[in-house]
Amino acid sequence: MEAAARAARRVAEGVEGFGSSLSGLTQAVRSFSAIEFEVPELPDADGYLFQYGKVNWFSEPTFAVGIVRQLEVVDSAGEHESYVQVQFEFRYPLDGDLESVASHSEWWFPDGEVPFNSWLDSVNRAPIMGLLAAKVPRDFEISQEQV
Repeated sequence: MEAAARAARRVAEGVEGFGSSLSGLTQAVRSFSAIEFEVPELPDADGYLFQYGKVNWFSEPTFAVGIVRQLEVVDSAGEHESYVQVQFEFRYPLDGDLESVASHSEWWFPDGEVPFNSWLDSVNRAPIMGLLAAKVPRDFEISQEQV
């Protein structure tokens, strides 16, 4: 699991123009989803979270949008230990348009009714993506944390 963020960065580097604009986010995540990690055979052991909203932990007012891949980690006995979360996140200066946008989060897991590619396509079509397409991100980051 330690290599998950490195793998995500390699995938993102392979998507032309990705990192400087929101286009390509779902393409990078789709490519990253093809990488298999050792997780338990459980329906929620490898899932995705699409989220966006205002965040207050940066020095400047910020609006963040991203997709997280969450991977379950188990101990030697097969018991839940933690999750590794790999996040693809764009950060934008908070302006009047974004100030009025409500936060949103939406999970996808393999046992759901919607196939993964259809879910990613719906993320691409989300109204927030159209709004952000005309804006320039302040930053893009791929990060990994254990929770």
